[in-house]
Amino acid sequence: MTRLFIVNLLSERVARKGSVLGPLAAEMDVKCFHLDPFDALPSAVSQAAKDGVDHVVIEGGDGTVQGVISAFLYQADRFETFPAFSIVPGGMTNQVAKNIGLKSAGARSVKSALAGPMESLDMPLLNVVDSDGPRYAGFLFSTGAIPQITRYTTGELHRKGIGGSAAVLGGILKGVRGNDDSLMQITPIHMKGLYDGPHLGTVVTTLPSLIMKLDPFWGDGHGPLRVTWVDGSYRGLGRNVLQIWMGMKSKDRSPDGMHSKRVTELAYEYDGDIVLDGEFLSIPSGKFTVRATRPVTFLT
Repeated sequence: MTRLFIVNLLSERVARKGSVLGPLAAEMDVKCFHLDPFDALPSAVSQAAKDGVDHVVIEGGDGTVQGVISAFLYQADRFETFPAFSIVPGGMTNQVAKNIGLKSAGARSVKSALAGPMESLDMPLLNVVDSDGPRYAGFLFSTGAIPQITRYTTGELHRKGIGGSAAVLGGILKGVRGNDDSLMQITPIHMKGLYDGPHLGTVVTTLPSLIMKLDPFWGDGHGPLRVTWVDGSYRGLGRNVLQIWMGMKSKDRSPDGMHSKRVTELAYEYDGDIVLDGEFLSIPSGKFTVRATRPVTFLT
């Protein structure tokens, strides 16, 4: 197996505690690429294809993981065998790593995991395609209230030193209490063949679960995209979120304005904020499509 380590030295945990993969690279004779600057990533991916890299280990946060895997997907045709990926949590929230990453960020645990047989999971990412050309790949996409909560989390809680799951929980609780209009703005949205009208928010993922065992998807269907949306006439949001958090997913929540489906594709018309893995995207046209990428293998 030919490995490549990719480290973002500016990711929150890496900047605070130091890189785990950096010292291991020399010890395990693995090439290590530092994302400084990030603009050098495409050339590093091209070199990885020439070197026959078939396992990429990423150390960083959700945005780093998204950016790195996106860069590999954009150059997938350069690889004789598309590489598998492993994730060492190195950011503030690490939602992706907590679902499909290595179990620990400790040097000894990471070295042990890489030395032994690893479990594999095959799953696609989300592919967000702008009608004007740009495309993005990632794991968790949202509109409406979730971007509003993201602004609060990054602007207020992270600034106060509150990070990780505590920050996510704080943002969710402040939102569902409904006592802050800036976090709960109703905006119009059109999702072709699914919904057209005022909405509180949508959330879409291909991940098997979300952070802190909150998995707000219960709809039927066979597509790879799991989507939940809350319409503008919602009620009992806190009660419903708590019930879903407790695993009560068999109840029909449409009378309360909450809906969930599995779909193959989502065609959006939406002019509000959109977020992919905690990063705000700019799509000036307001028209974009969310599909699934090719399957990607994750080793844990």
